[in-house]
Amino acid sequence: MPAEPKIGLLVPLHAKPDQVGAVADFLNIGYGLMTGNQEPETLQWFAVKYENQPVYAIFDTFEAESGRKAHIDGKVADALRANASVLLAQGPDIAGGHLDVLASKVKPQGPESDVKKGLTCGLRVLLKAKANKVSEVRAFLKGALPLVEAEQETPLWYAIEFPGTNVFGILDFFETPVGLDLHLKGEVAKALFAKVDELLEGPPDVVKTEVLGVTLQ
Repeated sequence: MPAEPKIGLLVPLHAKPDQVGAVADFLNIGYGLMTGNQEPETLQWFAVKYENQPVYAIFDTFEAESGRKAHIDGKVADALRANASVLLAQGPDIAGGHLDVLASKVKPQGPESDVKKGLTCGLRVLLKAKANKVSEVRAFLKGALPLVEAEQETPLWYAIEFPGTNVFGILDFFETPVGLDLHLKGEVAKALFAKVDELLEGPPDVVKTEVLGVTLQ
């Protein structure tokens, strides 16, 4: 049975205005460093660009803390730290990117040689729970998995929580914009938006993403 993602990292990379293309190039290099089973405990690794923003992000998952520590101490993170002052408008907040994976759907994607594994786009959704509704938001996200499992056009979906905060999130990835649009019109989105006033401090922060590179185990 494949290892189950239980923890992860989500690290936004805010490119300097004149370094947007260079950050994309850096992430291509990062993809090369991640291939070939360089980090056997990194289950999934995604490099994405946020739509209409000079912001990229790395999202990756692990079964255990040992894998996350190995990744933070690994070649991609070392290269990021070495190049951050040149490429980024602000330093990457790796510590603030620690997250727990509450539920996930991970279907095998694409040939091993495919840099995107057949994925082209995705969503990054952040949710700020009301202080007295944290447990309800956590339960809602865990309970959403069966609805996502029924979405044939949603191959990868993660419900996440940033521990010690009241911030949750959803990260998912699609082969085509059609799949993304179907997900936004689907049962999970309907249920979530119906509970915004009850559970959240404000509307979900929804950003569309372009997939640049993926590794999956």
